[in-house]
Amino acid sequence: MSARILVVDDSPTIRKVVGSILEARSYKPLLAGDGQEALEILGTETVDLVLLDFVMPRMNGYQFCRELRADPNLKNLPVVLMSAKGDKIRGQFVQQTGAIDAITKPFDARGLIAVVEGALKKHTEGRGRPVPEAHSMPEEPDSNVENFRPSRASFSDDPGLRRVQAAHEFARSISHVAAAELSKIPELSPDLTEAVNVALQRSITPDNMGALMTLLKMLTMGENTRDALSGDISVISIAEVLQLLDLQRQTGVLSIFTRQSEITLYVKQGRLDFAASRGLHVEFRIGRYLVEDSAITRDELQTVLDNRAGSKRLLGELLIQLGMTNEDQVRRALVRQTHELVYEVVRWKAGRFAFTVGVDNPAATKASLSIETGGLVMEGFRRVDEWRQIEGSFDFDEVLYHDTVAIERLGQDANLTRQERSVLGAIDGKRSIREIVDLAGGSSFETCKILYQFLNSRLVRRRAA
Repeated sequence: MSARILVVDDSPTIRKVVGSILEARSYKPLLAGDGQEALEILGTETVDLVLLDFVMPRMNGYQFCRELRADPNLKNLPVVLMSAKGDKIRGQFVQQTGAIDAITKPFDARGLIAVVEGALKKHTEGRGRPVPEAHSMPEEPDSNVENFRPSRASFSDDPGLRRVQAAHEFARSISHVAAAELSKIPELSPDLTEAVNVALQRSITPDNMGALMTLLKMLTMGENTRDALSGDISVISIAEVLQLLDLQRQTGVLSIFTRQSEITLYVKQGRLDFAASRGLHVEFRIGRYLVEDSAITRDELQTVLDNRAGSKRLLGELLIQLGMTNEDQVRRALVRQTHELVYEVVRWKAGRFAFTVGVDNPAATKASLSIETGGLVMEGFRRVDEWRQIEGSFDFDEVLYHDTVAIERLGQDANLTRQERSVLGAIDGKRSIREIVDLAGGSSFETCKILYQFLNSRLVRRRAA
């Protein structure tokens, strides 16, 4: 009997196309326009797999997964994420929801079927990820970059028309966010909600968008801020910008951003005092460095994260207040975090930067890490070269297994680090490289470097497709 696959997407076109592709391969598609409708279908129909969009009205993909995991009868149903930014949010979505895989829109029929077949096979063989308990999943994911995904329309080269297009895109994103909240008000009909969104989009013109952006920057960074330098990192690299700021002993905030992510570096007299990020993988959060430094256990960290709702304190400050860490441990974690964020941003090939002076940030003032940038940039370049070599040597969907003879020859007294032993233990002949990297929980770069070394030394091997 052919597998029954539930396709959940708010786009009628996507539902129709995906349904047709599945039918052509003898699968039985069931179609739903959002998470709520999907749950209603699952109440009466049995399905083998869910293909799930992320951003939808009434109930988005994350909320749907949370409801799914709360139902004992549906808890283990395999889910594949379909998203226009699947590669960007894959790690976070998969980790938080237990999704078995992700595919990036737009995709072709062959790619979709390959993912569907792979997901069904993984589930049948019991190679899926551990499914989280619903109560352990946050009410909403930490970073919903999909709400602000840009359209695929090409922007004009004409400055005037481009401002109009930018205003429309900005209004569209705000409207999308507002729609999710408006839909929660029972008194508002769908027609009235749509009218509110249309009015909102019409109200945001190029002129008042500029005023709104100026106000936002003033509220975020202070009234005395001034843009001093900006540009495209594909033309002027961040390494060059950091070198310039160091040479001129500048003080201010350097923001580097793409449409999905942002890294903010707080500079004082050319040195780095603090770093922050948005939209990046969880490996760049301070908790990871505290765990690796044995300042706190992973379970203790998770307990604090689960119960910190509403707290305005930074995690490091909160842990110190609770007596779970001390200032030296937090400072070491902040230094490592700042290093890793610089290494990451040096890798970026596209995006923009803006250096703003006159910014007063209490967190940066308190941290005062005073890290020299010269050595950081050189290490960043070294890692970029290594990354290129590593990423070109394997496919992240490849499955690895131990070479038993080589492992036995290595012996118990092998001089492996704790991290190397952890990575070796995560290789079970069923997990892909992508899954091993996520499970390791540390730096993607370090984990991939260890896997690269294991492959070259024949301790582990690729499983044939």
